[in-house]
Amino acid sequence: MKIACVGGGPAGLYFAISMKLRDPSHEIEIFERNPPGVTFGWGVVFSDLTVDNITKNDPVSADTITREFAHWDDIDVHFRGETITSGGHGFIGIGRKRLLEILQDRARQLGVVLHFDSECDPAAPRWREYDLVIASDGINSRFRDASPDAFGIDVDVRANKFVWLGTSKVFDAFTFAFEETEHGWIWAHAYRFAPDCSTFIVECSEDTWRSFGFDRMSQDESIAACEQLFAKYLDGHRLQSNASHLVGSAAWLNFRRIKCERWSSGNVILLGDAAHTAHFSVGSGTKLALEDAIKLAEVLNRNGLSVEAALDEYQAERSLEVLKLQNSARNSTEWFETLDRYLHFEPLQFAYSLLTRSQRISHENLRLRDPDWLDQVERNFWKQATGEAIAVNQSHGGSSKQARSVVDGLEADVITMNQANDIDLLAERGRLIPPDWAKRLPDNSSPTTSITVILVRKGNP
Repeated sequence: MKIACVGGGPAGLYFAISMKLRDPSHEIEIFERNPPGVTFGWGVVFSDLTVDNITKNDPVSADTITREFAHWDDIDVHFRGETITSGGHGFIGIGRKRLLEILQDRARQLGVVLHFDSECDPAAPRWREYDLVIASDGINSRFRDASPDAFGIDVDVRANKFVWLGTSKVFDAFTFAFEETEHGWIWAHAYRFAPDCSTFIVECSEDTWRSFGFDRMSQDESIAACEQLFAKYLDGHRLQSNASHLVGSAAWLNFRRIKCERWSSGNVILLGDAAHTAHFSVGSGTKLALEDAIKLAEVLNRNGLSVEAALDEYQAERSLEVLKLQNSARNSTEWFETLDRYLHFEPLQFAYSLLTRSQRISHENLRLRDPDWLDQVERNFWKQATGEAIAVNQSHGGSSKQARSVVDGLEADVITMNQANDIDLLAERGRLIPPDWAKRLPDNSSPTTSITVILVRKGNP
């Protein structure tokens, strides 16, 4: 096929790579409006699953990308003069500019033709010369917006203001820094993505933004004000913008959540942020774009599958994954938009609420990530509720070890059994339960040999 990719970000580049890997005879051109080396993002964050996916898809580029990852484990929440640290979160990231360089080099190796400084008019007749036109031109996609009815666009403009900055200050943990000012609360999301650079996103409500005067400041004045606000976190490092072409307060944005009912129209196919967006506070935009690219390339090259059927499968599978992320992102977005609801919390409870805001991280998932920290949280909650300190004594073992510990004299209020013979041990040697314990349960139920039924709320995916 002859294919044009409009937009040279991660989505378009990785789609071109994925297509060429499956069939080198494809003729693919990428048209990017910016000059080489120019991009308007800072760092991007990946999940372990995304790394697995790109490694299976293209081990060559994945090897280069993973060797340059920044890794960090902790989340620091700074609130009302305290720093709450939770570990076990396992973040990985890379600079957007460096990621683009790696993908551009790989695309050229595979025979993809790259055009820079290319303005692309959706109405130009030249696009009819291509079998497919991949609209990978981002959240402000001109190709999508040229046919709003065809794609069924749904845009939700969110309430808070934010500005995307960078700094040479290297943060050891993913950092949330909340500062109270006379104009209202303002906060930063900061994380490193290279040995010498971090992303630094500043966010606040629109009322705070206007009261502070950001709407009347130049970009340099805004940056200077943010440097002063967050000076104790920056340790003398400066904040930087790579959007110097924007005048006045234009660098401050309202996040736009994009959904489309249809991801293709005619020979145009939406990819990545052109088709959907998820709020930056869940860090999944690039992940979704790369996984879109892999799926679209796979179905377009599957033997015996028509283009129409391929596009149906592409949207059906990927829209489900997008829905999951957008639901979590909505929860996260609303948490920050309704920050006033949580400001009366003490720092530990505030941090717990922040970490679980999207519902992608549950209470028990926090226990897997950082059991000591969650134990501290639970003790704190119990003491607040009852005025009493809680003491939890565990055997720290599986079913059999727990049974032996209790038989040997451990006084326990709760034990967890997953084998019938361990329960028999409590009856025979400990004489702690009746020998006919199974007969007292419906249908002689017993662990591992009875069917387990999991009940969930209706509609829970």
